[in-house]
Amino acid sequence: MCRDSERRRLLQTGVSLSATFALSRLFGRNAAFAQTGAEDYPVLKKLVWIHMRGGWDILETVDPKTQSTSKLDVTYDYSLAQQLSGATQDIRLGRWWNNTARLGSDLVLVRGLAMGTTSHDAGTVYSDTGVLSNSGNVNAASIPAIVASQSGATIPLIQLSGADTPRTDRGLLKPLSVVRADDLRLYQGLFPQTDVALDASQRILEYSRRSLLRLQGSAGSNDRLTTVEAARSKIQSQIDAGVGRQLSLADADKAAFVSALASDSQRTMSGTIDSFALAVKLLKNDLVTCINMGFGSFDTHMNQERSLMPMLTNFDALFAVFLSQLKAAGLLNNTLVVLYSDFGRTPKVNDRAGRDHWPVGGALLAGGGLAGGRAVGATDADLLAKNVDPNTGLESSSGIQLSPVHLGGSVLELTLGTSYLNKRPYLESIPALTRLKS
Repeated sequence: MCRDSERRRLLQTGVSLSATFALSRLFGRNAAFAQTGAEDYPVLKKLVWIHMRGGWDILETVDPKTQSTSKLDVTYDYSLAQQLSGATQDIRLGRWWNNTARLGSDLVLVRGLAMGTTSHDAGTVYSDTGVLSNSGNVNAASIPAIVASQSGATIPLIQLSGADTPRTDRGLLKPLSVVRADDLRLYQGLFPQTDVALDASQRILEYSRRSLLRLQGSAGSNDRLTTVEAARSKIQSQIDAGVGRQLSLADADKAAFVSALASDSQRTMSGTIDSFALAVKLLKNDLVTCINMGFGSFDTHMNQERSLMPMLTNFDALFAVFLSQLKAAGLLNNTLVVLYSDFGRTPKVNDRAGRDHWPVGGALLAGGGLAGGRAVGATDADLLAKNVDPNTGLESSSGIQLSPVHLGGSVLELTLGTSYLNKRPYLESIPALTRLKS
């Protein structure tokens, strides 16, 4: 038990017990709620979930076409599309993805995703959850939120620049903690930066632990005491792990990303640089399970080529550095990276040199131990989704039409295992999207 004089000194640090636990809201609404009887599905792979915001043009990303048709305008020379290294067939990324294409043996292109909508809200939610609603309002958890809910990591899920707020539902088997980008500086400020501050924080946490034990001894256990202890324990583990320091970036952390860009792009891409650099740092230090990111404004109804060229050129440079750093650290095979978007864009160029909303999209998977150098799914010469064999991912008249249902289900199988899908029967994995390297 602390003496009265010691207790006063601790409280004079400006951190009261009640304030400390009020900040548990940073971890998400249910972070401190202890749930019993929840099933364990150990996380098999970490997940980086990147929203390419606004509906990207699959012709310029995962599904370039060789030539124009009466219903499709190709505004580039197909020879400029980037051949995937390590691919046994002619599989190409868009013309501005030259750096990423060199990592082709770790990439799977997903083509012909039937989105069923051209609404930004509905398409985003469908990709994020695997549930389609014309309103974009669903009671379903985001794929990374599901994975993070099974994580015992210091930071189960972090929401970085441009990311959507993860959705939760009552089907999550365990509470979910989220660190949000808009709280990042405040979150860093929770952690001691000096030895004196560290000592004070440890004393406060120890005092609170003993106080809770005394209360439990006299009043017995109850939900409120369990909730406060869960918050105290979470804060203790994060202080012990030095999370405050890990959430700060030094110039050395960003150097490779900065040098990958031309000088005139470095400032405009600073938020994305920070997100990728922080993601690498957190993954290397094994502090995080899921990372939500977002990039771009792909709603290109006009001057599309002029908008896309710098945007995709810069993203390609940073994304390739990100994948390369994970690979060099031996982390890429156990980290699944997913790029997804709201939907695709029309085959025809409109009268403002742009493309409009189109209900066929695509995605890109990287790492995760996947057998890469492949394309799964297909579109025809007019950019309509075709049926494919779920085992091979190749065109088949008797096959299935791919959708976010299959993307989300396959991601869950890769990260949580096949048995977890029984808890999410609206999602479905397919062998073509879960095939691993031999």
